Amino acid sequence: MTSLSFIASAPASAMLMGEHAVLFGHSALVCALTQRIFVKASKRADGQIVITSSLGYFECAVNELAMQVERTSSFAFVLQALTLSGQVETGGVELVIESEFEHTLGLGSSAAVTVACMGAMALLANGRFDPQEAMKTSIESIRKVQGRGSGADVAASALGGIVKFQGNPLRAKKTLLSLAALQDAPHLLLVYCGYKTLTPLVIAQVAEAAEQEPQRFAQLYEQMGACVETSEKALEREDWWAFAQSMNQYQILMRALGVSDKSTETIIRLAQKKSPLDTLLGAKISGSGLGDCVLLLGSEALDWPHPQISVQIEPQGLRQEMQLPKAQQREQQL
Repeated sequence: MTSLSFIASAPASAMLMGEHAVLFGHSALVCALTQRIFVKASKRADGQIVITSSLGYFECAVNELAMQVERTSSFAFVLQALTLSGQVETGGVELVIESEFEHTLGLGSSAAVTVACMGAMALLANGRFDPQEAMKTSIESIRKVQGRGSGADVAASALGGIVKFQGNPLRAKKTLLSLAALQDAPHLLLVYCGYKTLTPLVIAQVAEAAEQEPQRFAQLYEQMGACVETSEKALEREDWWAFAQSMNQYQILMRALGVSDKSTETIIRLAQKKSPLDTLLGAKISGSGLGDCVLLLGSEALDWPHPQISVQIEPQGLRQEMQLPKAQQREQQL
């Protein structure tokens, strides 16, 4: 039994610059992508929490929510978001989740679904949401699930566009790029390695290596932070060529950090081989590394066996929707 409903959506995201260094007080640049996750929240009257998504079906009593957060890995981010939203009434809630992208591709799906869930629950309780508040609560929620994470992808999903993010103290601001500049950005291609290593495991591996060479790793993080600042200035000038060179420099630093593996390097070599010397090309890991995706700026599709996604920067972050995508598609077919 369901009643009042609201729908919110939040965009996917990709790290442009700042991976790893953002965990040590430096800034990161992250962008929202046009692909979105939608969450429809409806009040119930039977004391149940019901979730339906491509990952499956989940149901529990409202008074079991805290316990289920610990037990249910598939819906851990959503259940934790419901817990922290503080807006699950005794009557219960039903969530329907639809996504325009596969969660296996590492486009910040956990961040997007958490932000969209916070937005939908705020709409259900108050008829409005605050993107900044949704961002802060979502970062707290995700850190409770995975232990550690910068929150940069959450900032992009909440605010949209290209965001300069700092985790401690928490600061997030959209870069001053016009809508026209975003639309005129060079072609962006995300190339999936075919596998990914969970971010907490990558962070732990880097931390272990840093214990052996603390000074070298501290210098790497400083260089990464400086690279982000240079990249931001290039964006403010709308100088995509300079931005691409900063991407390439950051990839050198990721390599030195030990998170650029054989598949990553193969993808980058294929992109370099395909692109003429006089064309713009930026190529780097997008994310923590050891798999997942490589971000190519100015490159066309590669001869590569795993998924490649042409992406565009999305200027809008968290927003209210009138329909879920599948319902809209059905209407268009009639």
